[in-house]
Amino acid sequence: QNQALEKQVRALSDQLSALERDVSDRINRNDHLLREEIKQKNEGVQMLIEKMFADLSNVKTDRNLLAGLFVEVAKCLNQDPVGSKGNSDRSWKVS
Repeated sequence: QNQALEKQVRALSDQLSALERDVSDRINRNDHLLREEIKQKNEGVQMLIEKMFADLSNVKTDRNLLAGLFVEVAKCLNQDPVGSKGNSDRSWKVS
């Protein structure tokens, strides 16, 4: 009877290990996908800002337009990339 219980415990332990590996793999895949998405969005925003500044350099500077641009840039920078959970920690690094 002890051997049967030990066998069941080993089987459950193996199942748990497999589930842990599966969850870890899923987390790693999702982490990679989210990092890539953030990187792409960051590159898109950077290109847009560069284009906007290039466009502005070709015309006489309108102070109201420039102030509006800075307000829009500030809004974009203050948006929380993980949703509205109230998490203002910005210590994550983009590789």
